[in-house]
Amino acid sequence: MKKLKITIALFTVMMLLMACGADSGKETPAETPAEVPQEEPAEEPAESPAEGEAEENEQEPEAEEPAEDVKEYTVEMLYPFESDTHRVYEGKGNEYAAYDVYVDFMQEDRIQLRENNGGTEIVRVLEKKEGMLKEIIFEPETYYKENFLSKEANTDRILLMEPVAEGTTWKSGEETSTITAVEKEVETPYGTFDAVEVTRVTKTDNGEYTNIDYYAENLGLIKTLNIGEGYEVSSSLEKIEKDTAQRKVVNFYYPNAMDERIFLYRKEIAFTTNDIPRMLLIEAYKDLPKEAAPVLTPNTRVNYLYLNQDGMVYVDLSKEFLTEMNAGAGYESLILQSLANTFGDYYGTSKVLLTIDGETYESGHILLREFEPLEVNYDSIVDMN
Repeated sequence: MKKLKITIALFTVMMLLMACGADSGKETPAETPAEVPQEEPAEEPAESPAEGEAEENEQEPEAEEPAEDVKEYTVEMLYPFESDTHRVYEGKGNEYAAYDVYVDFMQEDRIQLRENNGGTEIVRVLEKKEGMLKEIIFEPETYYKENFLSKEANTDRILLMEPVAEGTTWKSGEETSTITAVEKEVETPYGTFDAVEVTRVTKTDNGEYTNIDYYAENLGLIKTLNIGEGYEVSSSLEKIEKDTAQRKVVNFYYPNAMDERIFLYRKEIAFTTNDIPRMLLIEAYKDLPKEAAPVLTPNTRVNYLYLNQDGMVYVDLSKEFLTEMNAGAGYESLILQSLANTFGDYYGTSKVLLTIDGETYESGHILLREFEPLEVNYDSIVDMN
């Protein structure tokens, strides 16, 4: 009986072991479906590089836009102020499209430029302030040199504005300006540059006019296009000369006491940036030609000399002009006429108001009433050149 029980127990254990073995054999197919989804993503990376590369190639323009490394410009970078600089622009499409630019005066945030196109001279004062480049003074037909930097603005035209990015737009009067490109390749006689393109559109009763200005880093304005119906005029940077003076021919008049006539001598004066014009004029005036008699005595000082808004030249001399003159009435008249012709000619006006240390002119021979000007007169002039 005992043997039977042991036999039954052994049989039972064997059955249980067989059952467990059967269960474990069934686990393998049960786990296979769970492993299949794991293998599928594992197989995808082997294929995905090729597919990923194709996707990257398709999306390349969008992916590269933020990574194009577009240069960030400022107004300071695009329009530096430089003294004693002469720029030459080549012109096409119009006889006055070519012009020269000199720097008359300059301070930290303002610069006075003189443009000469062979037909006229224009003075412009530009200001860099608060992320903007503005034209604040515009003086056409200005042939004399005078400092306008501190004068009251007569215009308010924005030329360039930050942020220097495509789409930046501003308005000045009837002119609407937009930055239409930031790195536009522009060819000029001076070279080829990546430039910021500013398109200016002006609407008037006579029609619509388009001007395009190009600014390059460290160079300023390198090209301008004026486009209209049936025409295109361009001015392109051709040459930059640094440490260069602006040379101007000035007419100086001197008395000839022998025959009561006035001699004309032309002298070339070299103006550099921030020179005081009256100082150079007086120095040149005191430098006497051989045949000329003096107008200004050696110790005469010029307290001020300028063109006033009333159209008259105001000149104030020190008392030495009278005390050292030593001339009779006729010769004194020639001296005053020579002085009036010289300063009136330089400033392009016909009247000169002369004072002595702030007082009306009075000598032993001639008395000028208050605000009575000397009149420019070119009669009896002998050209000695």
